[in-house]
Amino acid sequence: TLMIFSWTHSLADENTLCLPHEEVYFSCRSSGKTISLCASGNISPDNGYVRYRFGAINNIELEFPKKSLPPRKIFYISEIHEGNISSTHLKFQAGRYNYVLYQGDISGIYVKRNYKTVSNRMCDLGSVQRLNHRAFRGIQTVAPIDGIDD
Repeated sequence: TLMIFSWTHSLADENTLCLPHEEVYFSCRSSGKTISLCASGNISPDNGYVRYRFGAINNIELEFPKKSLPPRKIFYISEIHEGNISSTHLKFQAGRYNYVLYQGDISGIYVKRNYKTVSNRMCDLGSVQRLNHRAFRGIQTVAPIDGIDD
């Protein structure tokens, strides 16, 4: 039984790229990579920081932003409603790319450049840690943006 517990514990650790002192706002596995949104001290859009990380524990391929900055004017949340389907989008812009972490019946992240989708990574089934409700306190909520949230 102890061996099963240890295996489960190490597997859980691999499902996030957040550091031990950070709060996990969202995390999932996607085809051997991990998508994580991490925060520390983020009690409002003007406090603490939020960071997006993508890759593996020993190989972070993208971390945004590089510095620990409050999330105002960096990260945004939008609620999307289309007919009977609802989802939450958490988005940011890095260079000429727009990143949209989406959560609904299906979760993942898509990337757009010039309003065209250049990548869409869906989370593996069973690996999604749902968007932490505290993200809504610490990240500014905005209306959906045409060309980005669709």
